[in-house]
This record gives sequence, C-alpha cells and structure tokens, in this order.
Amino acid sequence: MTKKEKQFIEAITRSRGMDFVRLGMMVEVCGQPGTVVGFNSGANLDVIFANRLKMGKKKQNCHPQYEIKYFDQAGRVIKDYRKGV
Repeated sequence: MTKKEKQFIEAITRSRGMDFVRLGMMVEVCGQPGTVVGFNSGANLDVIFANRLKMGKKKQNCHPQYEIKYFDQAGRVIKDYRKGV
C-alpha cells in the first residue's frame, strides 16, 4: 500500500467513517460510472467519470453518500447509497 493510499483510507475513515472506500474503486454516481481518484478538503470524493464527453475530463467533487454505489474488484455492489434501494 502506498503512502497516498494509506492517507486516503485514514482521511475517509476519520471524516466519514467509510473504511471500505479505496483509491481506484469503481463507483456509480447518479447513474454515471466512474473511478475514485482522491479525497478533497470538503471531505468528499474526487471521481473521474467514464463518460468524459458528458461529464468532462477533470475530477468531480462527489459526496460519498449521495446517490452512489460502490463496487468491489469483481464488479459486485458492496455498498449502495441510492434513495429507495
């Protein structure tokens, strides 16, 4: 585990209590697939989306518990924060 990965896990666990989130993890935010690339000063995730034409090329600020699904390395949903699910 790199220093950056360790710092990421410590920050998201301390700020949000979400010790399962990892850098490089696949997510789906409001129906858009993306990858977690960081954690920002607002205690939110930085996500780069797969559809860069629609969502842009830059990382996006995403609340880690708003309309988001988290996937493991096999593509299985491990946590789902979507309303009504």
